[in-house]
Amino acid sequence: MRESRDSRDSRDESEIMERRQASPIPRERDRDRERERERDRDRERDMREERRDQSTPQHDGRHPLLQFAVDHFRQSPELEILKADSSLKSKAKRNEWTWKAQTDVVKWQATPLRAPLLRLPPALAPPALECFTCIRAYCGDLTPPERPLHQDLTEVKCVYTVLMHCHSVPELRDEVYCQLMKQTTSNRSPAPDSCQRAWRLMSILAAYFTCSDTLRPFLVEYLSAAAADRRRPCQGTAAVCLANLRKTLRCGGRKNVPSVEEVTAVSAGRSARRQLYRLPGGAERVVNTRCATVVQDIVNELCELIGVTSEPERAEFSLYCIVAGDALTMPLAGDEYVLDVTTELQRAHHPFYLIFCRSVWHHPLRTDAPPLYTEVLFNQVAPDYLEGLLLVLPNGGAPPAPVIRDAALVAALLHRAAALPDAPHARDLKFLLPKPLLALREPRAHAWHNWVAAEWPHARALSPAAAKAKVLQVLSRWALFGSSFFAVRRVAGPAGEWREHVLALNRRGVHLLHPHTHETDTHWPYAELISTRKVRSEDGTLFLDVKCGSLLQQRVTRLQAEQAHEVARLVRQYVALQRDQRHDSTGQ
Repeated sequence: MRESRDSRDSRDESEIMERRQASPIPRERDRDRERERERDRDRERDMREERRDQSTPQHDGRHPLLQFAVDHFRQSPELEILKADSSLKSKAKRNEWTWKAQTDVVKWQATPLRAPLLRLPPALAPPALECFTCIRAYCGDLTPPERPLHQDLTEVKCVYTVLMHCHSVPELRDEVYCQLMKQTTSNRSPAPDSCQRAWRLMSILAAYFTCSDTLRPFLVEYLSAAAADRRRPCQGTAAVCLANLRKTLRCGGRKNVPSVEEVTAVSAGRSARRQLYRLPGGAERVVNTRCATVVQDIVNELCELIGVTSEPERAEFSLYCIVAGDALTMPLAGDEYVLDVTTELQRAHHPFYLIFCRSVWHHPLRTDAPPLYTEVLFNQVAPDYLEGLLLVLPNGGAPPAPVIRDAALVAALLHRAAALPDAPHARDLKFLLPKPLLALREPRAHAWHNWVAAEWPHARALSPAAAKAKVLQVLSRWALFGSSFFAVRRVAGPAGEWREHVLALNRRGVHLLHPHTHETDTHWPYAELISTRKVRSEDGTLFLDVKCGSLLQQRVTRLQAEQAHEVARLVRQYVALQRDQRHDSTGQ
């Protein structure tokens, strides 16, 4: 039995050996499966790392400077090689670099930069580093060893240096914006107002310069996030930066270097300046004017003050700068920075004032406006009326009877508008009637006195404000009401001599008037005006060529006009207003 059992065991072992030799080796199959599982683990790990990379702050929209830095900041050669390496080992190192080294690059820095943040040409490295030194000096962040070397860096010089570098080398603007974003990120300066002053410096920069299209979305996002975060003490200044940048994108930015007073005020946290603006009649209003305030901002605010709210009607008001000694004035452009204008005149020691008035009279008078509206327009119209500019004298004689009645009524109303309770005397008429009427032989002074006295009971019943409104209502029926007047000359007659005319622009068109009688010599409706062209001769004389007619038949009239620029501007504005009015009427 033992022999039979041994023989059976021997037979089983031989069968097992035969099966092993006949089938594939299981170890090789196991190794293949293990390699496949390893590849699956690698793919899964890569996917996890990729998802983690996409969720890091530089890609989540909450850290715009970090996102911009990853693609555009200058890096060390080692980090550049690391970024280009696609191996798994490099990915782990790259994640560590992204969180550590790169976040340090976009945070506040106490020491000088060794190289510009951006990849600038070598020639731009010195001014870029000087800008960063000025930023740190302005913020009070210079280290003790540096301070003796930069004793001349006053806050005004710091601002001027940064602005001048950005003005002369536009490529530095992105660099300076990035430097300021860096110094306002995680600011741990021992100087208590370092971060706030960095924001104030950025508000000045944003009023002067825009940035590249590449940086713009990141910069706007950075400023928007800071301006919306109420937890930050610098939220208000960040909002000013954002508003200044948007204004610069729309209007082009400041042109003149700020005054010492402006830099000092902004550095101390006073972002607005109290600027006086005159209204017709001599009244003054104070409007807070900031470094990025443009003329249209002031016009809008003063229009709001007098109750003009619609955009088309606001376009009829302008801001003029009256400079002592200048005979000619033009309205300031809507996108012109107010402090650019005032700073330049103050540096030149030119006396000036800014006055708000109506330059176009297309829309009718408002009856629902506050008293200040009536006050402004009355004080603008009354001087032209008393000068005789609105008056037409047929053939140089007396005006028609309706005009005489209106003039007598207006005289009584003017007397009441001055808050005078008693009837006007004969000696008062020279202040109440247009000059050309007083120069006529007929009617005589005693007749005028009787007519004015007859209108006085009606005028006395009105308040001074109501009397002013009534004056505007009466004069608005006159043909030349709401006109802008200019002295011009044009060639006329067979001999081709130059003749004097008064050019009147109003909602009815362009009128060439006789200089004394104001009778219309030539009238061009705006529908017939094709174009205007300014021409300056070799001796400096300024002309305006007015092309009128139709596409089939055209004629050009040349006018000699010192204020040709203002005439052309008003013509364009009236043409545009009437075109818009026709479009609105056809659209309805």
